[in-house]
Amino acid sequence: MSSKLNQLTNDEESVTVDSSPMIDMVFQLILFFMVSSRLLVNQIDPRVDLPVAENAKPPEVHAGRIIVHIYDDGTFSQDDKTPLADMAAITDYVNVKKEVIEPGVDPKILLRGDKRTVVKFSKQVVQAAGEAGVNSIIFSAYPTAKK
Repeated sequence: MSSKLNQLTNDEESVTVDSSPMIDMVFQLILFFMVSSRLLVNQIDPRVDLPVAENAKPPEVHAGRIIVHIYDDGTFSQDDKTPLADMAAITDYVNVKKEVIEPGVDPKILLRGDKRTVVKFSKQVVQAAGEAGVNSIIFSAYPTAKK
């Protein structure tokens, strides 16, 4: 009996797993996620020193953002740091950016104001955005002081 058992266990068959279909599947998944994902690049201006707010938290929805920088001297710029001369320029900029946003996405102003900026400049941006038909405003702030 033990000889039969030895004969059955001594038969050596080469058992291998063909991993090439698995590698193909991984590459297809990587390609799918690269194509279906949307990259979001926010242009931040290091000249803007954001205020610190204890209850600050990052917004959940990133789509539809229109970035406006407010500097401590009261000047404004676009997300690519191109200066905006006055409220009419801000309204035109918001209108142009609003046209590019995908249908069904609510446009929002991401207001990156310097902590030394007077509140009236923020109000000017809010008013100019309202004239362009955008009434959602996100104020940027750090939850803790930068180190």
